Amino acid sequence: MFFKFSVSRMIRRPVYFLIVCWMLVFALGWAPRADAHASLVEAVPAAGSELVQAPEQVVLTFNEPLEKELYQLRVYDKDKRLVTQQGPVMSDNQTAIKLDLPQLGQGTYLVTYHVISADGHPVNGTYLFAVGESLSGQAPADGIRADMEHLHYHDSGPFDRFGVKDVLQFASRIAFYVTMLGFTGLLLWLRWFGTGSPLETKNRLRRNAERWQQFYLIVYILFMWAHMGDLIGDAGAGALLRLFSQTIIGYAWLGGLLLALLSFVMLYRNALLDYAWVAAVWVAKSMLGHAAAFQPAKDTLTLDFMHLAASSVWVGGLLTLLLLWRHEREQARRLYPFFSMAAMISILVLIASGVLMTFIFLPDIRYIVETLWGKLLIVKTALVLAVVVTASLIRYFYRRNHERTTGRLIRADVLLMSLILGIAGVFTYLLPAPANEPLNWHVMGEKIHMTAQISPNAPGVNDFTAKVWLPEKLGKPKQVIMKLQSVDSPEIAPLMVPLESFEDPSFEESFGMKRHSYKARGAYLPYPGRWKLEVRVMDSNDDETVYEKEIRIF
Repeated sequence: MFFKFSVSRMIRRPVYFLIVCWMLVFALGWAPRADAHASLVEAVPAAGSELVQAPEQVVLTFNEPLEKELYQLRVYDKDKRLVTQQGPVMSDNQTAIKLDLPQLGQGTYLVTYHVISADGHPVNGTYLFAVGESLSGQAPADGIRADMEHLHYHDSGPFDRFGVKDVLQFASRIAFYVTMLGFTGLLLWLRWFGTGSPLETKNRLRRNAERWQQFYLIVYILFMWAHMGDLIGDAGAGALLRLFSQTIIGYAWLGGLLLALLSFVMLYRNALLDYAWVAAVWVAKSMLGHAAAFQPAKDTLTLDFMHLAASSVWVGGLLTLLLLWRHEREQARRLYPFFSMAAMISILVLIASGVLMTFIFLPDIRYIVETLWGKLLIVKTALVLAVVVTASLIRYFYRRNHERTTGRLIRADVLLMSLILGIAGVFTYLLPAPANEPLNWHVMGEKIHMTAQISPNAPGVNDFTAKVWLPEKLGKPKQVIMKLQSVDSPEIAPLMVPLESFEDPSFEESFGMKRHSYKARGAYLPYPGRWKLEVRVMDSNDDETVYEKEIRIF
């Protein structure tokens, strides 16, 4: 009778808790947010430019609004000296930053920038341009080259190269994710199972939860410290103050830290307060992740909240079961039927919410094999399937009273859970969709050279440039044609790009020939997919050279 009454109470308590959670989700889920990580869509002067005349300013334009209080834009000369002490300014719509330049002399210059995306992720980059000389004609100064390689790393893949800071960041992300889910889950199971348990069991569960609570606070502080430098760059103490007093990410960090500190004075006293605290932690995590950066925000935040809730219930329940299996086998047997049911529901919710979020995050499901985010998701999915198999085996051997085998399978389940959480702690900070990069395609030939450029090389309006080098005696080409054919939809006729000749002021290698430049601007890449770029050049002798290249637009 006691067991039936205990299970009945345990079933009702999660229902009450879910009601509180849904109220918080729908209260906060309507907040408008941006579209994803910010990315650079236009740079003036462009990366790799070789200019005859010095530019008057550097202008960087991004695809979404930026944090307006923390951004940097600097230009260095070949001796690693700042060309101006003046600071950059941000446009009214917060999508562009501009730095006015003094009169620059001949030489190589390095542009480096640091901004914070609307979803709280730092975006850094660097590139070179030249005035009055060729970048390919000479190597930049060693200092400029070193700075370029160091700064450009931030835009590369997360595992391309490792340093102490990178290891610390990934370790802190994983630890933060594990301790957040572990502590919130243990707190829930303490309320659901510990309340009706013997005093010794309840005290054991309480002590275990308190240890995780301490770990969570320590890891949260470590997590903030490990990532703070990326957010403020090298702007100093003033930027640190602005981070926490004037930016959304700073407010969110302080809110999360405040919740972690408040846990020591408000938890374990009242079930409603415990539930509200857990729900607030999940909401705060959702607001800082990918879910808050995609539209419709209400749907993505709700799905992410469900994902975190299901993960927490599963993780906390499994940790509780493992603890009791090692120390109080009878209580573990009492817990197992309820945990088994809760774990099955949690896995189903995890799979459903994960699939739905994947379809929202990825405009094309085929991208899943083209990014590190997608590949890690595939590994995570395989591990979840392994968990399903392990759970089925646990249920089988438990019913047959094979306690030794059951205990081993429970430990195996914990190991699989740890691997899943480790992957989730990493890939939640990666871009789900692959990023487009400007096209700069150059082909050398015996009698003709050709360069085709598309910027930003993304769906929508782009700048198209074609440059042709011909022997002086041939004069200007009779015809230069550029067209784009959809590889995925061959039934659609090719799109002609209406190139027009223009006076090109850029300084480039002549190859002993005469350069002829053409450009166009328009929406000639209307949608993502694979495209065949074709450039046809006919010289004055009616000899035609055809160039073809397949490009991928995300």
